[in-house]
Amino acid sequence: MSTKTQESMGTLPVKEHEWLQNLVGEWRVETELSMPEGTKVKVQGTQSVKVVGGLWAFGEGKGGMPDGSPMTYYLGLGYDVSFKEYRGFVIRSMSSHLWTYKGKLSADGKTMTMDCVGPSMTRDGETANYRDTLEIVDENHHIYTATGQDDSGQWHVIMKSHYTRA
Repeated sequence: MSTKTQESMGTLPVKEHEWLQNLVGEWRVETELSMPEGTKVKVQGTQSVKVVGGLWAFGEGKGGMPDGSPMTYYLGLGYDVSFKEYRGFVIRSMSSHLWTYKGKLSADGKTMTMDCVGPSMTRDGETANYRDTLEIVDENHHIYTATGQDDSGQWHVIMKSHYTRA
C-alpha cells in the first residue's frame, strides 16, 4: 500500500498516526523531579499540542526548574512510514542538546516507549541511555516517565509528569 498520493506526493496518515490524537489539546502538567542527591521537587506547568498534517503531534510546554526559574520546551512525535517506527524530538530552553527518540507502541496501544542517547547527567562529556514512557490513562490523563540508565544497566526515574486536560 502506497502512503503517497499521485497529486501531492505527500505522505498520507496511516493507522499508526491515529494514536497521536491522544496527545492533542491543552494540558495542566504536574511533575515530580528526582534530584541526584535523592530529594524530590514538584513543579507545575502547561502544555499545548496540535496535529501537523495528520502526521505529527507538535507541542509547546512551559514549566519551572527545580530552582523556580522558568523553562520552555518544544516537542514533536510522529510515525515514520519509511522506517516503520515512531520518532520524536524535544528541545528545551535550558539545554543545547536536541533529544531525538525512537519509539514503539505497546500491543494494547496504551504505552509508547521511547529510547534515546543524550548527555550524561552525572559524567561531563559522556553520553547515557534514556528511556521515556508515555502512558495513556484515559482521554483526559496521560503520564510521562523519564528514566536514565546507570553504569550497571539499571534504570532510574528522573521525572514523572501527570498531564490532565485543561
